[in-house]
Amino acid sequence: MEYVVVDIETTGFSPHKGSEIIEIGVTEIIDGEIVLNYSKLIKPIKPIPHHITKITNITNEMVKDMDRIEDVLPKFRDYLGDRVMIAHNAQFDLRFLNFYLEKLGLSTIEQHICTLKMLKKESGYKLDSYKLEQASQYYGIEHNNAHRADSDTFVTAQIFLKLANS
Repeated sequence: MEYVVVDIETTGFSPHKGSEIIEIGVTEIIDGEIVLNYSKLIKPIKPIPHHITKITNITNEMVKDMDRIEDVLPKFRDYLGDRVMIAHNAQFDLRFLNFYLEKLGLSTIEQHICTLKMLKKESGYKLDSYKLEQASQYYGIEHNNAHRADSDTFVTAQIFLKLANS
């Protein structure tokens, strides 16, 4: 089975209020093995707010020469194809991705797995928080670059494999 673990970094919490995607990360899982991990920065229309730079370490300087969402998202959608998308707190990522996919006239993402929901169902996982950082600590997975899409997808992929094999 092939999966694509996806994470995005954004300028805020709602695409309906003008928040934009500034990074898309993917990690591929093929037959239970992680085979690819990368991310792509995206140039937003509006400047990245200072508080978002503090969280993500993504600066306006870093994205100034990057492609815009209308150039990146069609390629991403083709790349994803009909494979199942995995994300931690998938509803957040899907809200942004499907908003911009619809805006560009592209097919939305329907097939997905949410590792946050999987964790909540996992009887052995009993923490106060289901955030990715806490889940990675629980499973002993190193997560040195939180809130960067490539790091978050790599950790999410490892958590998914642990949950799927338990």
